[in-house]
Amino acid sequence: MGFLLQDARFGARMFLRSPALTASIVLLLALGIGANSAMFSVVDGLLLHPVSYPEPDKLAFVWRYDPQGTLSDMSPADFMDLRAQSRSLADLAAWMPASFVVLGTERPRQFRGARVTANFFRTLGVKPILGRTFLPDEDGLDHPANASRSVVISYRLWRQDLGGDPNVLGRSLSVDSIPYTIIGVAPNDFQFWWRPHDLWIPVAMNVHERDRRDLVVIARLTGTRAGAASELSVIARSLGEAYPKSDRGWVLQLEDLKDRLLNRTFRMRLLLLCGAVGLVLLLACTNVGSLLLARAAARQREVAVRVSLGATPGRLARQFLTESALLALSGGALGLAIAWALICAAPKFVPADAIPGGPMELSLPVVGFCLVLSVATCILVGLAPALGIVRSNQQAAMKQSGRGTTAGRTSHWLRQVIVGAEVAAALILLTGAWLMASSLRNLTNANPGFDSSHVLTVRLFLPAGKYNPAQAQRFYRAGLDRLRNLPGVQSVTVGTSLPPVNTWMTSFDREDSSRGEAERPSAYYAAVGAQYFQLLRINLVRGRFFSDADDENAPLVAIVSEELARRYFPNEDPIGKRLVVGRPMRFQGGEELVKLEIVGVVGNIKLSDPAASAMPMIYAPHFQNAFSRVVWFAARTSGNPAALASAVRGEFMAIDKEEPVEQVGDLDQTMASQLAQPRFQTGLMTSFALVALLLAVLGIYGVNAYAVTQRRNELGLRMALGATRAAVLRQVIGQGMLPTGIGILVGILGAAATASLLRSVLVGTDALDPLAFLGAAVVLAAAAVLACYLPARRATLIDPAIILRME
Repeated sequence: MGFLLQDARFGARMFLRSPALTASIVLLLALGIGANSAMFSVVDGLLLHPVSYPEPDKLAFVWRYDPQGTLSDMSPADFMDLRAQSRSLADLAAWMPASFVVLGTERPRQFRGARVTANFFRTLGVKPILGRTFLPDEDGLDHPANASRSVVISYRLWRQDLGGDPNVLGRSLSVDSIPYTIIGVAPNDFQFWWRPHDLWIPVAMNVHERDRRDLVVIARLTGTRAGAASELSVIARSLGEAYPKSDRGWVLQLEDLKDRLLNRTFRMRLLLLCGAVGLVLLLACTNVGSLLLARAAARQREVAVRVSLGATPGRLARQFLTESALLALSGGALGLAIAWALICAAPKFVPADAIPGGPMELSLPVVGFCLVLSVATCILVGLAPALGIVRSNQQAAMKQSGRGTTAGRTSHWLRQVIVGAEVAAALILLTGAWLMASSLRNLTNANPGFDSSHVLTVRLFLPAGKYNPAQAQRFYRAGLDRLRNLPGVQSVTVGTSLPPVNTWMTSFDREDSSRGEAERPSAYYAAVGAQYFQLLRINLVRGRFFSDADDENAPLVAIVSEELARRYFPNEDPIGKRLVVGRPMRFQGGEELVKLEIVGVVGNIKLSDPAASAMPMIYAPHFQNAFSRVVWFAARTSGNPAALASAVRGEFMAIDKEEPVEQVGDLDQTMASQLAQPRFQTGLMTSFALVALLLAVLGIYGVNAYAVTQRRNELGLRMALGATRAAVLRQVIGQGMLPTGIGILVGILGAAATASLLRSVLVGTDALDPLAFLGAAVVLAAAAVLACYLPARRATLIDPAIILRME
């Protein structure tokens, strides 16, 4: 221990003698370690610990897939059968997202929430911080008389809207005009789905209903996943045999909870960013290693003296590693502070939709990662100088210490390898950034099939306890009339959904099809107003649009998308044909089979994923089937839609002062938020690539500048013996570009090797696009030539006469 302290004190004194060099090294390491630690906090929160539930690996979703392979939620009756028959699943809970209008806070509010079975929180292993969760059978599924009107609220709602009232338990909230009693407060970090929810109430459903499929089922496994999957296959077959009308051909499948909450594309992008920031740290370490090699070469006389006084090679290596440890730990401490600053600043600079889940935290695993990274950095940056010193020829160093000569063969080789590694890493990052930027450009330029510019959107929810279907229809008409009369409004419409989101799917088929009911395909379904297509400028392919005459008293009609017509009416005109559609029942849930005459075909639109292929869609007139309590109003404006937001709120408040009007937005901004993740990730990758390019150029410049300094006498003698300055310039640049060229070749091979990883996140871009590889190589080569030219030009300014006098 005494020797280590002595080495540390000696190293500290040596660093204080060259403060500029020391500060540069510590800052380089701190930036690399800090960026990696901040990125690890994201990985830790989203990949390693995406949920805070006990034993999350035993939690899985149970999905139904129709005979065409389309994923679907579960019906209440199927859920009850599954719960009764399964032995591999300890707990099966159902969750149904919903919007609620809440009274009892400072003002009427609209909250996102869910209707859940009584065992929902128990299945997840979540305990409230206040009160309790639901008691068994409090949902009334087995005994309807036990159903209660109790509610569990979120920590955020409790703190922000109820003032953190310690006596909140037992307090009454009006949820959709029905009084509920608060029985518990969920933990601050509890989140089940992508978006945070604020209240949970017991689910109310008809346990014999098989046509209504709107339950998300979460289960906790008791055994192996393979055993549970095998059991689900048996149960699915038995349900198909028992209920062929609704269940024949359907299958049940498990999906890991973490896989659903974090989609594969985002996970791959995140891993690529981790690799990118890791390469940036590697480049920082190679630059530091190059500086330490140069510093070690300058200390060869000191080392030779110490060897002559009895110091062993091991003792010298320990001294250099100790000095590297001082640098790495200093960089790690500063890097931890940088990571903390980045994490704190992230909410201000990172778009809200760019990183799903909760906020990043400087947790103990992140601190531990920072420490491990500092130790690894210490070994990485200190090993080369230590080995170089151990292998150096001390006697030669003593003889040559006063003269500028060519560096030792080992030291020279190490510096060349460092340059090649820096160039290869920078090329991999530049190529990846180029490909991701090209993919983002394709996403941005993709035609969604509608025009989102100058469109104001309003999302409302009409409570069941306050609005029956007839009252809701009057509300819709009053809202349209009021919006239509606002100055600056060109056209208005209403619908159960607006792109880019459509959450409702339904079964359908041609009227003349022989398929059974359970084998019918699925399509997205929306009930839309008369001006819906004209307002969004969705192309009419054939037939007609809806009109005001298509109301509740008119014959039932439908407009279908071009994709549906292509799939199910190939080589024929669908106009006038009829579809059998499982139409959602108005405000009741479930479906009713109706026949809709096709009166129009419109262009395809892209929904939440701009890269996905178009899906079949069925549109019905809104006033014939306004089935959802969630309603969207849209207005096309002549100017900035945001300027009308306040006026729009006032118009709806004039209709119903207790109706919260909070979700007023700009459709253009909604569309932009769909690209928040790829845009932010591409920007981050581009930033890493530019930093890597800068570090590589600095590394090339530093190594070549050091080589020119070491070869100063040699180059002067060459010019004294007749070498021209142009020849010296070409020679120095050529020698500097040799490791750069090798690094470019290795980098191209490395970028090609990572193409399989990039392919899954690229849209409309080939992962082996030669333009990206060539462009990155040209940019890097041009920067390297400049980095080599500056030292080479300085070499041509050496005065041969001065060198001859020195010799």
